[in-house]
Amino acid sequence: MAKKKVEFNFSDINAELASINPLGSVMENSDFSEVTEYIDTGNYHLNACVSGSLFGGWPNSRTCALAGPSGTGKTFLILNSVKRAIDMGYNVIFYDSEAAVDKQLMTKFGIDLSKVNYQPVNTVQDFRHSITTITTKMQEVKRTGGTVPKVMIILDSAGNLATQKEINDAVSGSEKADMTRAKILKSIFRIIMTPLADLKIPFLFTNHTYMTQGFIAQQIAGGGTGPEYAASIVLFLNKAQLKEGTEKTGIIVTAKPNKNRFAKPTPIKFHLHFTQGMNPYVGLEQYVSWDVCGVDRGSFDKNGKPELKATSRTWICKHLDKPVSNKDFFTEKVFTKEVLEKINEHIQPLFNYNDVSQDVDVDEILEETVE
Repeated sequence: MAKKKVEFNFSDINAELASINPLGSVMENSDFSEVTEYIDTGNYHLNACVSGSLFGGWPNSRTCALAGPSGTGKTFLILNSVKRAIDMGYNVIFYDSEAAVDKQLMTKFGIDLSKVNYQPVNTVQDFRHSITTITTKMQEVKRTGGTVPKVMIILDSAGNLATQKEINDAVSGSEKADMTRAKILKSIFRIIMTPLADLKIPFLFTNHTYMTQGFIAQQIAGGGTGPEYAASIVLFLNKAQLKEGTEKTGIIVTAKPNKNRFAKPTPIKFHLHFTQGMNPYVGLEQYVSWDVCGVDRGSFDKNGKPELKATSRTWICKHLDKPVSNKDFFTEKVFTKEVLEKINEHIQPLFNYNDVSQDVDVDEILEETVE
């Protein structure tokens, strides 16, 4: 008598894998690594740079890095994002390795201090123990059907974390270089990526950069390759002076995506003013036109008809009956929700790839990404 054939189909595979790994599932039912919301960066142009939409920003459940020399606005952007995350219902764990953030500074950004757990941290070992302990505990609660809060994690900065060996060597007077730091940092990022995605935790960290020596100098982030490999978005920041006449009033920040899984790596610029902070609309002026969104340089004639002129010192808007000066241009009065939506639609080809299911030159996309 012939043996009955045993069937082991895909549904059996699914069941077996589910018993092994409760995080896994059939892809059409999975929301494990799904981005469910974005945290506003504070500037619409920067939102588009990191997420492909004016109304996006930092994705939850992903890791994002801000890298640059001192004074390029890294901590400013971090604190600005903390404020907006808290406004969205997040609680924030703030790891500070630079001892540069205090109550007064956070208060200036309008941050609710009761929603921030401030953690001074000195070594990579301290950071590893703390972040793995808290994410493991949150996962355990979630597994048993409990509820966990919305959490955002900040590290300012990865580049300033020491190692325990460095401290021990300094105490003993040893001058030996510690080669373990980059390995430990890489290990940390390997450990925490899956828990962060599972818990929908946005992780934002800063890092220092330096220029390599050689025929062609390159800007490199410290701490080895681990942090950059783990991050979904890596922004390299550089600055120039912002002036009004001869007076220095702030910095012009160039944000260049060194890596981006959410949008084309398109460099953008925005302003950080010493007294006024970051205007959310600066940078959008290059995308406006009468045809795109009903905003352009020019004036109205005596009959109320628009007269467009590229060199005009005033702006006209279809929704306003009077010209607007440069001083009043970057305001909500000009950039209404309708105007922003039209600009957002207009910039999609600039900041986003086409649907790869359509007729797309994949080689060209890969070349653009490398560049």
